[in-house]
Amino acid sequence: MTRNGFTLIEMLVALSLFAIAALALARLDAFAIGTAADLRDNSLSRLVVENEAALLRSDPGTLDTGEGTYGARNAGIDFVVTRSVAATPDPRFVQVSLTAQPAVGGPSATLMLVRRNGG
Repeated sequence: MTRNGFTLIEMLVALSLFAIAALALARLDAFAIGTAADLRDNSLSRLVVENEAALLRSDPGTLDTGEGTYGARNAGIDFVVTRSVAATPDPRFVQVSLTAQPAVGGPSATLMLVRRNGG
């Protein structure tokens, strides 16, 4: 007697292997979605802090030393921006540290720059 086809146990083994592969692909997809969301959040925080730095660079006014917090909005998301101004050995310049973080929590971005203080 010749047998053509697969036995039931062979089919069950093959189906279980396909199921494991499908679950692995589903986990990989969920990881990729989470990574993309983290990348978006990091990029938005970085963009906000770079925008604030550009505003500081283009402002000819004098900055007082100290720390302050204010709000900014980008892409429909509210951010908390912290600006810290410190004196440098050269009194013509100040060191500015900017940190932006989403108001609802998330990754923050920090940028430090040195700029001429006043006109």
